Amino acid sequence: MLIEPTYTTKQYWLTILLSGLTIGILSSAVYFLLYWFLYVKQSFLFSLLYIIPLLSSTITLVVFKHKYVWKNFSYGSAFLMSFMTGLLSAIILSLTLYVAYSQGLESRIDLFDNGNTNIQDMMSPKAISLSMFVINVVLSLLYSLIIAIFAKRKNKE
Repeated sequence: MLIEPTYTTKQYWLTILLSGLTIGILSSAVYFLLYWFLYVKQSFLFSLLYIIPLLSSTITLVVFKHKYVWKNFSYGSAFLMSFMTGLLSAIILSLTLYVAYSQGLESRIDLFDNGNTNIQDMMSPKAISLSMFVINVVLSLLYSLIIAIFAKRKNKE
């Protein structure tokens, strides 16, 4: 007799929570490593911050699907898992950036010298963390739509 494992709701949400926390912490660590050690104006290395959630969400879905899902795994379930993972990681990254910039991390923009208050407002801790949140949520939505197509599984009996 073959035992076919299927996932429970607890496993599903625990996977989302753990992977979202891990991706958020990893993204924050990469951001600060790039900020402190590899900062160059207009550096392409900061694009890693947008690729990490894509790769991590894909790995999360692949591992979850192969470990727990042997029957049906719908597009909706795959999309929700990927999107919620990305949303949680975006929240953690944004909160980390807000706290870091509020506690004295410099924004390293040389545009403050001209006295333009509009630019200073756009580089406030709140604006920086909010913009990173919006960018990561939009990218997470797009990534989730694409990843879920490949992650769904139909029952072949």
